[in-house]
Amino acid sequence: MNQKKELLTVAFESEKLSYSNLEVDLNNSGINQILSVCAARGHTIYHFTIQDLFYHEGNALAKTSVLTLPESWYTDPLECYTLLSKIDERPVPLGNIDLCFMRGDDVRHSGTPNLDILRELENHSLLIERIDATLSTTDKYEIIKRVPEIPQPVTYAAGTFDEAMQALDRVPGREGGYFVLKDRFGYGCGHGVHRIKFADPELPEVLKMYLSNYESIILQEYCPEVKKGDLVVTFFDGELIGTMCRVAAPGEWKTNFSLGATQFSYNLSSDQEKIARTVQDAFSECRLLSVDMLQSGKVLEVNAFPGAKGLLDLYGISLGTIAMDRIERELLGTEIAISFEPQVIKPEPAARWDDIYYQYSSHDEPVEVLDIFSEEKYNLAVKDLIQFRPQNPDFILSIPHAGVLVPVKYKEHFEINSKSLLEIDLFSDILFESVGGLQVISRLAPFFVDMNRSREGSESEQLPGHLTNLPTEYYSIEDELVLQKEYSPAQEEQILKYYDLYHGILASLIENLKREQGYALLIDAHSMSSVGLGRVYDEGQERDNIVVGTLEGKSAHPDIIEAFVATLKQNIKPYRLGLTCAENEPYSGGFITRMHSNPGNDVHVIQVEVTMDTYMYEPVDSNRSKRYALKQSRLHITQDFLRKAVLAASDACRKIYTS
Repeated sequence: MNQKKELLTVAFESEKLSYSNLEVDLNNSGINQILSVCAARGHTIYHFTIQDLFYHEGNALAKTSVLTLPESWYTDPLECYTLLSKIDERPVPLGNIDLCFMRGDDVRHSGTPNLDILRELENHSLLIERIDATLSTTDKYEIIKRVPEIPQPVTYAAGTFDEAMQALDRVPGREGGYFVLKDRFGYGCGHGVHRIKFADPELPEVLKMYLSNYESIILQEYCPEVKKGDLVVTFFDGELIGTMCRVAAPGEWKTNFSLGATQFSYNLSSDQEKIARTVQDAFSECRLLSVDMLQSGKVLEVNAFPGAKGLLDLYGISLGTIAMDRIERELLGTEIAISFEPQVIKPEPAARWDDIYYQYSSHDEPVEVLDIFSEEKYNLAVKDLIQFRPQNPDFILSIPHAGVLVPVKYKEHFEINSKSLLEIDLFSDILFESVGGLQVISRLAPFFVDMNRSREGSESEQLPGHLTNLPTEYYSIEDELVLQKEYSPAQEEQILKYYDLYHGILASLIENLKREQGYALLIDAHSMSSVGLGRVYDEGQERDNIVVGTLEGKSAHPDIIEAFVATLKQNIKPYRLGLTCAENEPYSGGFITRMHSNPGNDVHVIQVEVTMDTYMYEPVDSNRSKRYALKQSRLHITQDFLRKAVLAASDACRKIYTS
């Protein structure tokens, strides 16, 4: 390699140039951080996919996208990939590339087309990870073959239906109800990983479907201890860089950060470290590697290019800087300073929530939906079905039940009529929109997917009956199952992706606020009928206009609850409308309140229920001509005292944590 060069020509290989709404985003915080460091230091940057490789007149070339930063740019250098743009396309001889980072998400096995061309890059350039390393970490069965002596879940590979059924007979855990199915050739981020019930009546068809999708699968023992979180142990050149513990987002079983998991610092025991190092030694061809393992020591898999965000947030360790410092010394004999006088400023609000917007990247769009209120159909992006609206960043506002949309392809599973509207917190999004906050709103009808239920359901006798149902198991006010035609496992998995997105955003916002201000305040906003209808225990009884749910005073610090309730009552009085306010009756808090509230860990939640007749004419109003009409003046009045109560609670939070 030419030691006289001052800068490098660096290429990045991955299936796409962007997996999000950013122009350049390689969908992996480790790769993105290295990309940022390369850009900030002034190296020439190209991007290509495995399909972009070709021979011309005996020479190996890549059709590349040329990436560059704006001439004047100001942001955190470790995040400057967000400012990169594609300025040109050009064929580049592989011999002109000094350094290539290979994400390998479009490389499945040794038979992948154009892999032979990419191998020519290894002859004269530094390739990380090298092809052999990429193939060994992409094959999720390789670890079983290389280190069978370490603790691992019982795992089998299958390429045919008969092999899969035979393997399934040997996978333990039927008493627990689940096993794990993976695409054998995967690249991380939780893609191609599924938890399936042994008792699923359509199990043979499910296996055939995944075999058709993936060609070769892994069947693995499901380890319930994953609920406590798993460990990600990161190595570079054999050096242990750091360890994180990841705990799955509420309602999610996979612990990937891209799926909303929370990450914590973690100190390995000597036995855990010994196991992780044994795996690292077995994959010595990999320079950058993570070992994913359970706290019991069972190793789940190995991955090239682990995420970097957790290491930076938890320890201040920049994986991108460590990697490029070492590589520049190898190729240039020195380290490169950042190529401008850095004026690092706080990111703009849009960039501040990139980790939230990133969560939309794994969803297909657009989606054809039916508005059951207007009976019109639309094509909407997923970000319009599960909305994130950043307004006042001091608190979070969750509106899970206002949606009136059902994807058209699932319409036949329901009998949709005027009664369907009784199951919706109609116009609660309009009621609460002026409150502000970091708003998360489901536009999907709650009887299609209920965001305020546990993903797995519950058998607890301590919970009200309606809170034990699954998100896709909605019972009407008449206590009848709304779902008329059962979903297939594949359909249910697709529907639950909306649920996972909603809760992934909530979990990420909570962690972001805790990191930035030391606490998080979440308001879970609902509306309700003015008289108990159907299955509720207060059937036929008139309700207070506003009900504040606090799990009997346990969901938030007492000062926060007091500030909210006192301000609410104080600001209701001057209007002399006879409006009343109660606490915890008839609703003390649903799943969102119960799942997220943890005052001892600085997460405070208040549920708010407002009767519909406070701001609109209800669907059951005796005057049919007025049904569903908003009471404009009452709406504005209600918005006013709700906003003041929430701001008072937010101020109380701030005082608690700054006093």
